[in-house]
Amino acid sequence: MRFHTRATGDAGSELPLLEDCESAFRDAQRVVGRKWHPIIVYHLLDAGPLGFSELKDRVDDVSSKMLAESLDDLQAAGLLEREQVREGPTRVEYSLTERGAALEPLLVEMLRWGTTHGPVTEADR
Repeated sequence: MRFHTRATGDAGSELPLLEDCESAFRDAQRVVGRKWHPIIVYHLLDAGPLGFSELKDRVDDVSSKMLAESLDDLQAAGLLEREQVREGPTRVEYSLTERGAALEPLLVEMLRWGTTHGPVTEADR
C-alpha cells in the first residue's frame, strides 16, 4: 500500500492518497460505520474494561440483542477481547485490544466534527 499526499484547502494540511483508497475506506467503515461500534469503543476507551450490563447502561437506546451482536462483531474484527471474570458469580468483561485502542484518534476526530458541525439544518442546505 503506497501513500501519496496532496495539499488540501487548509494551510499546512495534507490529504493522504492511497492507490486503493476504496478498499481502505470499506475496511474502516466495517468498524466505524456501524451504528453502535464507535460508541462501544468510545466507552471502552473512556472507562476501561466493562461488563455487559455496564456497557448497556452507558450506551443509550441499544437493545441487549444489538449490543451482543455488536460486541461479537468487534471481537471478530480483533478490536476487543472478552474475558470471564470470577468474582462471585461468573461474569464477562470486555476490553479493547491494541488494534481497538488504535481507533482513538479517529473517534476523537469524529467527536470533534460532530460537535463542531452537528446535524444538518435548513440553513446548511
